[in-house]
This record gives sequence, structure tokens and C-alpha cells, in this order.
Amino acid sequence: MATQTRTWTLPRLQSTGDERHLIVPRLVAGLPLLVIGLAHVFDDTAPMRPLVEAAGLPAPALLSPIAVAIEIVAGALLLLGLYARLGALIAIPAMFVAVYAHLVIDAWPNAGGEPPIALPLVVIACAGYVLLRGAGAWSFDRRISG
Repeated sequence: MATQTRTWTLPRLQSTGDERHLIVPRLVAGLPLLVIGLAHVFDDTAPMRPLVEAAGLPAPALLSPIAVAIEIVAGALLLLGLYARLGALIAIPAMFVAVYAHLVIDAWPNAGGEPPIALPLVVIACAGYVLLRGAGAWSFDRRISG
């Protein structure tokens, strides 16, 4: 008698189901990432480098533009539902760094003040859900994966 071997495989990057509710975690995670990332680029009162320096993270000149790019790319991918799992995968560690920054920065070095720590935690939760479930019915991933 032949034995069957079950192997666990990761879902394809763009595989997703027909669930329409997945638009909600995509919007909740993607919108703040994109808006805050763009604010770091276009709003003079919200530069990223002083935040990276205040948090004591290494190489602020290198890390700051990378962090902003991650926010913008992850936000756009999640909002579009295009490679949404990849967007979630890069958003989660970035938001863990944001949680760390919230915990260690005493005085926020920008005019806007400290954003609520709940925001990166909510983004982590929603991005994690998208990472597990995919982008859902209303996404480019669904159109592509058929």
C-alpha cells in the first residue's frame, strides 16, 4: 500500500479567494501607510530622518528613505490589491519598527506631535490578516489569479 505524503506549501503570492470583506483590512492598513509615507516626502513638518535619529536607529541617512519607500510601496500594494501579500509582508516589520519608535521617543521631533501608538498596531493586525487570506474579490490579485 502506497503512503501519501502531505506537504505544506505557502500560498502563491497572488492567490486569493472571493471574499469581499478583505477590502476593509486592505484599506485600513494601506491608506495610513501611503498617506504617512507621502507626508514624509511632501510635508516639511514630517520628515522621517529626525524620527529615525530620535529612536536611536542605525544609519538614519540610509534608513530614512528606505523606510519612506517601504511605507509608500506597501500602502500602494495593499490599496490596489496587487501583490497584496507582498505589501503586507513588508509593512509588518516596518510597523514593528514604528511601535518601537513610539516606545522609545520621549519628545517627537516634528510639529505634528506623536501619532497614536494604536495606528501601527492596527496596521500590523490588518496586514497580517491580508498576508494570511490574500487580497480578496475586489483586487488586482483576484483578477490575475482568476
